[in-house]
Amino acid sequence: MITEEYLKDNFLTAYFIDNERKNIEIQTTSEDKKSVFSTVIPYEENNTQYQALTKFMNIDQLHESTYQRNTEQRKLYEQEVLRIAQKEGLVLDQNRLDTKFYPKIIQALLEEVDNIDQIFALKLALFEHKAISDSKNDDAKKKLRQAKDKLEALKVAIDIVSK
Repeated sequence: MITEEYLKDNFLTAYFIDNERKNIEIQTTSEDKKSVFSTVIPYEENNTQYQALTKFMNIDQLHESTYQRNTEQRKLYEQEVLRIAQKEGLVLDQNRLDTKFYPKIIQALLEEVDNIDQIFALKLALFEHKAISDSKNDDAKKKLRQAKDKLEALKVAIDIVSK
């Protein structure tokens, strides 16, 4: 049971646990401070447990705590999803190119060579590369902009970086 006296020595934090903001989770420590306990109470202003909580955290602080917890939970979730996706080879690791991506790169380049959206994305990526964006060869850069398919865009890009 959550009481003001218990919270005085053991209160850690509290936050809403549902989108409707009808339930609050209160985290407290054990008397010896070695364990953490969670207690869910309803958000009802006349509830004695809620009234005890308000002595340590007002409604604005409760909302802020909820926001901070949700933000942190989202960040941890995204990190875990990214870790799993990298482990499964579903996303590219920005620090190193795993050789198992080469077949996917070749497939992306050689299939649907005239897909307008893919050509556009490829051209953008090529122009973001320093060797191409800094090139003084305006004619070649014009050819790259006018390339009709992915292979033509790659040929021109290779010509630019080869010189």
